[in-house]
Order: sequence, then C-alpha cells, then structure tokens
Amino acid sequence: MKKYLLPNDVNWYRANMHCHTTVSDGHYSPEEIKNAYKEMGYSIVAYTDHEIIRTHNDLTDDEFLAITSSEFSINDCKPCFEIPEGEYMDGWKSKKVIHLGIYAKDKNNMFHPATSEETFNYWKSQGKDMTGAECDGYQRVYTIESINETIKRLNDNGFLVSMNHPNWSLNDMNDYLNIEGLWSLEILNYATERISGAEYCPYIYDHMVRSGKNKNLFCNMGDDNHNRGGSFDHSFGGSTIIGAKELEYSQVMEALEKGDFYCASGKNPPKINALYVEDNIIKIDCSPATDIFLTGMGRNFRYANTNGEEITHAEFKLDKQDIMFRVTVRDKYGNNAHTHFYKVSDLID
Repeated sequence: MKKYLLPNDVNWYRANMHCHTTVSDGHYSPEEIKNAYKEMGYSIVAYTDHEIIRTHNDLTDDEFLAITSSEFSINDCKPCFEIPEGEYMDGWKSKKVIHLGIYAKDKNNMFHPATSEETFNYWKSQGKDMTGAECDGYQRVYTIESINETIKRLNDNGFLVSMNHPNWSLNDMNDYLNIEGLWSLEILNYATERISGAEYCPYIYDHMVRSGKNKNLFCNMGDDNHNRGGSFDHSFGGSTIIGAKELEYSQVMEALEKGDFYCASGKNPPKINALYVEDNIIKIDCSPATDIFLTGMGRNFRYANTNGEEITHAEFKLDKQDIMFRVTVRDKYGNNAHTHFYKVSDLID
C-alpha cells in the first residue's frame, strides 16, 4: 500500500512567500506584483510588507490568491562581533535581528499581535492605512524569552510563523536552536542569495530539527523582493509549491499548516511529481534531475546520481535508524527542490 508524503489528489500552486511592495519599502504596488508574478506562472503571493498586516482580498481571483501576511522584526541593540581597533562598520550592519514572516489563517485577520503602540502609531504617522487594525501593545526586545513570547502571541492570534534569512540576520546556533513555536524556516532567501551568495542554508534547518525543539519544523523559500529601481533581478527564484484541491484561501492555509508543500529554487525550478512509501521504500518521481538525495538525521545519506545524465525517478530503502529524513532533487542548473523532514516511524513497518 502506498503512503503518500505529498498528496496525489491535489493541484499544485507556485507561491512567493516573501514579498515587499509600496505598502512598506518595495518599488511596485501590490497589483503590479500580482501581474508580474502571474506572468511568471505564480498563483500565490504572500504580501509580507514590514510591520503592516494588510488584506489584499481585492487582488484574489480564480487564478490568483493574495495571502494576508507581514514581516515582523526584533532588533538587537549591540554589535554581535568585535570590530577590530581602527576599523569601522555602520552599527546596524553588525547587529543581530530576527525577521519573522507571519501568515494569517483567516484572510480578514488584521490584528497586530506583539506590536507596541509606538510601532503601530509610527506607521499611522507615515500615512499608512491602518483602518480596522489593532495591536496588543507588546514591546518586542532581542532576548530569547521575548522572541518566543512574540511567536506565541502570533500563534495564539491565528498566524503561521516562519523565521526568515537567518544568515543575513547574523543569527547563530545560540539564537535559532532556542527558538520555539515556529511553523517553518526560510532556507532560501533569493534576494539575499543574489547579493551575497550566503542565504541558501538548508544546513540551519537540519540543525534546528536535530536539536529536538523543532522536530515538526517545515522549510520554505521566498524571494524577499523589493524590486528597487524597478528591477526584477531579485524575483522569481525562491518558490514554495503548495498542494491544495482548489485555489481558495482556507484550503491553501490548511495545506501550509499541514505541510502539504515543498520548496524549490530557480526561475524554472525542479518539480517533485510524486513522493510516497511502498514496502518500506521511499519512491520519488520528479522532473529531469542530475541528483536525488535522501538526508537522514545522522550520517545516513542515500543518493542517486548519474554523472551528468538525467533521471526522473529514485528509490531508497528506509531504515528505522534514519529516524527522520528529507528529500532533495537537484537539476543540471544547480536548482534544488526540498521537502521538509518526515518521521520514519510513521511510514515503515
């Protein structure tokens, strides 16, 4: 009997889960972003403008879904490394931050949890339309206690919470291994990867799952596009591919919450067409790939590669010693499709 890890009876929708528009500091309006992403084959955009939760239900139609979302930040007040004597670095560039992508399960939810009156009123003073929105007055600070309290308040008020671009944020293991309550980790931030080459970080995801506090953590990818100067250089490279029966808000959010998705890099990303277990063997069907990997909790790896030849199927025997595993499909251009971790004990006899 086949046990499907990715559902086989749904439609698959390409999403950008990290996006900025003129609502905060992006170059293009929400409608312009919709049109650009639809043209590139996307069906979903999460409008994660900084600190402002806005609905964009007017943009949703039969072919496009706008997710009510935002990006909340928690900033440290001191440098996280020593600047050598006689050297100079702008203070902001040396300070840790936590950026959280937050996604409302209810498309009409504009409540701002973990938001101080000062922050809320600042956006009002900048002429931002906060009609219908309220906040709880909580002041975020850069301590693990406050970070976890922030995530708890977001969860309690109906938001899925992702930790974004951990490398750009200068986070280290002492930070991310103690964070609790996350739904997902952004393992590719395309904009930052484009400018630094240092924001493709599935290894951080592995660390967090292995730590024990985040065994149910998922992984996603996003563009973090601001499109400054009108450029789309930082767009269309980090996608989350969501499986739902219909392009409808509650179904898409349920799929995200359950983990019925994978994520993929590149303007034409590799596809995982089927992922299932049969007779204790994990079977993967995919678009043409040069490498297919199974990554376990320890040094128990399996792989299929053909020295440049392309394959569309791989099978690996599962073992209880794997404990948990994830799958990666890599194409000839170096683009990767990633699943989240799955528990072996749920899948084999």
